[in-house]
Amino acid sequence: MQKRRFISVVLVVLTALFSSGCAEETVDARVARLHKKMFTIDTHNDFSMWLAHPDGDFGVKGGQVSFQQMQDGGLDAAFFAAYQDQGPIDPEFHRFAREYADTLILLLKQYAEQNSELGAVATSIKEMKALKKSGKVSLFLSIENACCLGDSLPLVQYYYDQGVRMIGLTHNGNNAIADAGTTKVKLHGGLSDFGRAAIAEMNRLGIVVDLSHASRDATLQATQVSKTPIIASHSCAFSVRELSRNLTDEEIVAIAEKGGVVHLALDAWLLRYGPNYSAASLDDFMNHLYYIIDLVGIDHVGVGSDFDGGGGVIGCKDMSEYHNLTKRLIEEGFSDEEIIKIWGANFLRVFEEVERYAEEQR
Repeated sequence: MQKRRFISVVLVVLTALFSSGCAEETVDARVARLHKKMFTIDTHNDFSMWLAHPDGDFGVKGGQVSFQQMQDGGLDAAFFAAYQDQGPIDPEFHRFAREYADTLILLLKQYAEQNSELGAVATSIKEMKALKKSGKVSLFLSIENACCLGDSLPLVQYYYDQGVRMIGLTHNGNNAIADAGTTKVKLHGGLSDFGRAAIAEMNRLGIVVDLSHASRDATLQATQVSKTPIIASHSCAFSVRELSRNLTDEEIVAIAEKGGVVHLALDAWLLRYGPNYSAASLDDFMNHLYYIIDLVGIDHVGVGSDFDGGGGVIGCKDMSEYHNLTKRLIEEGFSDEEIIKIWGANFLRVFEEVERYAEEQR
C-alpha cells in the first residue's frame, strides 16, 4: 500500500512539472470530463425497502438513493436490490419471500415509470449505453438473498423474465442455496446441490452471481462452479476490517482469478473498527481500495455503495456526492484509465462475459 501511495505522489509531482507553463486542467474539470466519458456503476443499494415502507425503522439511513441523486452525482447506472430478510427454509416462507420480492420489483418498475424523464429500467449493457446517450440513468434489477427462489429452479427463469440481472445468493442467514457468512450454523458446508444448479441456471440465462453475504466456503465453491466471472456487490477486505461480512484474501484472490470484481461498500460498519466507526470517511474507503489493488490488481475493484442499507461515509453520504469519490481518486494520483476501471469498466467486463456466455447457450 505504501509503495502504491509513493508512486501516486511521484506521478502527481511529475504531472505538475510537465504541465507547468501549459493550460492545466482543474480537478473539477477533470471530474466533469470523466463522468461524461466513462460509465459509472454502483452495484448495490437498498432503495426498494424504503420504497415499500417509507416510514420503516430499519436501523439505517434512508433517502440516499433516487434518479435525481444519480443525475446530480454523475452516476449512470445502479443495481436496485429486492431485499428479503431470511426466514425458515420451508414452503410457507418461500411463498412469502417470492411474493415480497415480486412486490419490490413491481414497485421499482413503477418508480422508474413515474420518473421516466430521468431514467428507466435497463436489462442489458446495450440499453444502459443508450440511456446514457439520451441523458438518462439506468435502474438494473437485482435480488439480495435468493430465498425467494425457494428450491425451485424454474424461478431463476421467472426472475430473469422479470428483468433481474443479478442475484445475491444469501443475506444474514442460511437458505436453500447456500450458507451465509454471518451465521455459525453451516447447513450445507457452502453451496447446496440446489445452489450449484441455480448458479448454472444463472450462467445459462445471463444473470450475474453476487457473493456478498455468502459464507467463505460458499464463496470459494461458487468461484469453481460458475462458468462466468462472479462479483461481490458490496463487501470490504477482512484483512483491513476483521468482520465476517468482509472478504478474506483467499476469497478476494479466488474472485479475481475467476475474472470477477470486488465492489467496495461505502458502509462505515464494514470499513472501520471501533466505537467511532460512524466517523468513517473516504480515507477508510481508500484503505480498503489500496489493499485490494495491492493484492489482486486494479482490474478487480469497483463500487457498491450499500446506500439506503447502511452505506454513507463522510465525504460521500449519498449518490449525489459521487463526484467527491472521483475527485478523491484523482487527488490520490489514479490515472483516467484506472478511474474508469474502478467506476464501471471492470464490472462491464464481467457483465459482457455473462451476456456473451448466455448468448452462446441459446
